[in-house]
Amino acid sequence: MKRIKVLWLCDLVLPDFSQEFGIKRNPIGGWMTGMLYALKDMEKTDISLCFPIYDKKRMRNGVCAGYDYYTFLCNLEAETYDQEMIVAFERILEQSRPDIVHIWGTEYPHTAAMLHACKRKNLLSRVVINIQGLVSVYARHFLAGIPDMYKTMKYEGEKSIEEEERLFEKHGECEIESLKMISHVIGRTDWDKACVEAVDPYIQYHYCDEILRDAFYENAGRWGYGGCQKHSIFVSQAFYPIKGFHYLLEALPIVIKKYPDTHVFVAGKNIFATEKKSPYARYIEMLMEQWDLTGHISFLGKLDEKEMVERYLRANVYVLASTAENSPNSLNEAMLLGTPSIASYVGGSGNRLESHKEGYLYPYDEPALLAYYICMVFENKDGICESFSAKASAKMSRLIDPKINVEKNLAIYDKILQSGSIT
Repeated sequence: MKRIKVLWLCDLVLPDFSQEFGIKRNPIGGWMTGMLYALKDMEKTDISLCFPIYDKKRMRNGVCAGYDYYTFLCNLEAETYDQEMIVAFERILEQSRPDIVHIWGTEYPHTAAMLHACKRKNLLSRVVINIQGLVSVYARHFLAGIPDMYKTMKYEGEKSIEEEERLFEKHGECEIESLKMISHVIGRTDWDKACVEAVDPYIQYHYCDEILRDAFYENAGRWGYGGCQKHSIFVSQAFYPIKGFHYLLEALPIVIKKYPDTHVFVAGKNIFATEKKSPYARYIEMLMEQWDLTGHISFLGKLDEKEMVERYLRANVYVLASTAENSPNSLNEAMLLGTPSIASYVGGSGNRLESHKEGYLYPYDEPALLAYYICMVFENKDGICESFSAKASAKMSRLIDPKINVEKNLAIYDKILQSGSIT
């Protein structure tokens, strides 16, 4: 049987390829890595990879871990794409000669540039976009809960929060352009389906859930109440306003009144570990000082998958406080491990977690309710933690089963090949 040649356009250098470019290993993007290696085991595809590079000196094409890879020069601060990027993608398509182009995400302008290159090469009918987040929608929620005086403040040449929101809007324009150009998308929630069909009601929507990194499957259901640090909260990211960390800070004083030893552990990019603090970091710093929270919060920085697993397992509760999400990867991870979870009811979180059965959902701008639910988990009345843990882990094990989802992905490729002409 002929193997399907697929070119993946990624929005970052996958962790296992970072050494090839002499860059720090980036722990994010686990959903791509998980699917990549699952497809390799199936031996039905030949996948080549296209990575964004931000330093021209590091650009190269080659082979790593058995995969052909290509690079393109990228500037995440650029509002749109240019003809030079389209031409660069045309050259990559000529070299890779894919049957299918699989684009991961719509968040950056390079997606639209690749689509224009595919159109010139008569490949557009055989392109599929994997919906990750949708910045055109996220932009509407970017400033939620940020006081006016902090929206426009600028420090040490950093963009203001309002300017960051405008960049989301500009990228969102490219995102809408991309969705109008294509016939196929892969998604996994009611929210992403609704959003893409609002742009094009005739788009072919293919359902396929994620595959996580191996360490999460190896430790599925391992969380135990006896082994967790009581009254501890784990947060996977807090580096920009959409993650809603400012709302969690508003909830904390309420929790601390009842549980004075409450402590929050924050993974991901440390907003205070840079020489120049972003305006959002300044706002968070002000809130921590205002509510005397400094001693209750630890920023851990970026963690690898094993370190993330251990942090989930040690937490009394995982909190997702975002003002906008699709299918939060961190919530999938927490639920699979069995960590009791509380999530804002935004985007596709309702497709992940059933409130009061597998955890709690709450409106993102209701910090008092978030505090109430955190206290409910801490109290653990009638063994609610163990109940949430078991039910959440069982559900997530079904949703993100690697064997099922890799077969779904392959079926999507087959369907696209059958519907798209090959010339």
